[in-house]
Amino acid sequence: MKQENDINSEMGKLVEASWNPFDPDFLINPYPQYELLRDQDPVHRTAFGNLVVTRFDDVFEVLRNPNTSVDRDNTAEGMDRPEHIKKLQDASMDRPPSILMLDPPEHTRLRKLVQRTFTPRGIEKMRHLTTEIVEDLLDQLAEKREIDLIKDFSFVVPFVVIHSMLGLPDADMLDVREWSQTLVQTLEPNISPEQVDAAIWGGTQLNEYLTEALAWKRNQPGDDLLSDLIAVEEGGEGLTEPELLSMISLLFVAGHETTVNLIGNGTHSLLNSPEQFNLVLNDPSVDSTIADELLRFDSPVQNSGRLLLEDMELSGVHVEAGELVLTALGSANRDPRFWGDSAHVLDVKRQDAPRHVSFGSGVHYCLGAALAKMEGEIAVTKLIRRFPEISITSEPTYNSRIILRGREEFPVDLGSPK
Repeated sequence: MKQENDINSEMGKLVEASWNPFDPDFLINPYPQYELLRDQDPVHRTAFGNLVVTRFDDVFEVLRNPNTSVDRDNTAEGMDRPEHIKKLQDASMDRPPSILMLDPPEHTRLRKLVQRTFTPRGIEKMRHLTTEIVEDLLDQLAEKREIDLIKDFSFVVPFVVIHSMLGLPDADMLDVREWSQTLVQTLEPNISPEQVDAAIWGGTQLNEYLTEALAWKRNQPGDDLLSDLIAVEEGGEGLTEPELLSMISLLFVAGHETTVNLIGNGTHSLLNSPEQFNLVLNDPSVDSTIADELLRFDSPVQNSGRLLLEDMELSGVHVEAGELVLTALGSANRDPRFWGDSAHVLDVKRQDAPRHVSFGSGVHYCLGAALAKMEGEIAVTKLIRRFPEISITSEPTYNSRIILRGREEFPVDLGSPK
């Protein structure tokens, strides 16, 4: 009887191990479920039919495997898509797909061109401007004291940085911000019909605006990223006009949102870890490691999908070609099999933190990684050192997104500035 009870108990545990993005508790804190999945069912068949892998080694192997596909036409083949999703896809048929949805060799060609301008050295030139943007914003917020950290700070910093990088007029910033926000949800699999309509409108507005901006920059080039991208386009083997529009839109949509979540998630993690908060406050040496550790601890991007083009062995499970595999980046970043016993502990001095997979890995490693880390480091450290008394006034709400995890509202009292 005891053996039967033990078996029933184990079966009960297995039932609890699931990947359910429609569970509100999972969206608020997926990490306990990730732990169960890693221990009990590391190659998990979801209710949607695809597989999700949660251990670091499996995630890393899938991301690095060249015989996988991110092409949306491949990954959606045979799927019964809702009418509003078909409507969204039809609306974008006349535009090239984002580089996020391209496989080599087309992906390789585009990435090689963009890398000529979007380099870590080039991003480092933005450090002084980013510092000025953050410090000016903190001066303004000091007069308010009680703020929503997401709306008033985390959202503003990366948007102003990207806008400035591209050399676009400040007067257009609010419009571009509105249009790009409507497009963010298109990265999520559970977008609603209303969000589709808003995204189609926002995409049209942003496309028209950027088309005019490109024409303006061709006549009046400057020392900015947009001018550099245009120069690459005109230098023989370059970006076509539609490819330029797609790349710039991606900067505003995916590039902006992930950094917003890095700043919001990271600040929340530090406020819940007083010892680590004090380290950031008093020890400037953490500046070189803090961004990577915040990315590891609560990843802004939780999942990334791949279609397998060849059979793979994952955690001892044979997975056949043709399977759609979701790599749980947030879970891999806390896998004690890779990170050791401190996997669940925030450590802003962690030396191996850059090994996280929050930016993916392999050929699709995020082009904007250096920019995001630079912005996150400056925004979080400047915020804490300017307002050492900052405190949470009520628990943050979450954006309930499957891919891009972040806080929706985050009320704080900044306290007295230092």
